[in-house]
Amino acid sequence: MRNRIIKICLLCIVVSLQSCQHILDQAEEKRTQENFTSEFMGKYTGTYSGDISGSLTVNIAKDASAGVIRSTNGGTDSYWTSLIGSSFNTTVKSPQGFIIYGNLQNKSGTWEMGNAKGTWSVVKN
Repeated sequence: MRNRIIKICLLCIVVSLQSCQHILDQAEEKRTQENFTSEFMGKYTGTYSGDISGSLTVNIAKDASAGVIRSTNGGTDSYWTSLIGSSFNTTVKSPQGFIIYGNLQNKSGTWEMGNAKGTWSVVKN
C-alpha cells in the first residue's frame, strides 16, 4: 500500500512539473511575439502597371501586418494582409478584388484584380 502511495505522489509531482514547464513555454512564446519586429517594417511606395496602372503604397507594421493601398484615377482601394517571411499572405484581397503577390525581399511581384493582371514594384522610404 505504501509503495502505491509513493508512486501516486511521484506521478503527481511529474505531472505538475510538466504543467509548470508548459506554462513557462507559453510565457516565453508570448514574450518572443511581443518583442518581434519585422525586418521589413516601414513604408514602401511605388507603382503597379499592366492592364491598369497607378500608385502603390505598402505600410508594414512591427508585427508584419501589411496595409496595401492602391491608387488610380478612379480613386483608392486598400486592404490589410500580412507578411509570411518577406512574402505577402495571398489569401486576402481588397474590397474591389485587388491582390498583390510577391515579396519585399525583391520589392516586386505581380498583381491581379478579376481578369486584369500586371506587375508592381516599390522602394522603401
